[in-house]
Amino acid sequence: MSGVNFDLLRERISIVDVLRLLDLTACGQQADQLRGPCPVHGTSNPQSQAFTVNVRLGRYYCHRCGSGGNALELSAAVGGVSVYAAAIELCRSLGLEVPWIHRW
Repeated sequence: MSGVNFDLLRERISIVDVLRLLDLTACGQQADQLRGPCPVHGTSNPQSQAFTVNVRLGRYYCHRCGSGGNALELSAAVGGVSVYAAAIELCRSLGLEVPWIHRW
């Protein structure tokens, strides 16, 4: 059975990569923190700052819907898919090989 090496992917795929793929633009920034509308629950106000991203830590959190996590979890939450499916899709979108773990 094969699995994905999520630890390796978390090192290779940054939260900035995911934000770029989602075409998200911050409407506020302070040091390592970006703020803007939440892509998870679909904020209708483009000036909303409920969604925060700590670029240095590679973590996000929405103060309105409570969604939070790392780059892989953000991609999964926005796509409404599992982290496994999101990881494979991110690799495809970014031109990376999926780091498979082969279990015998």
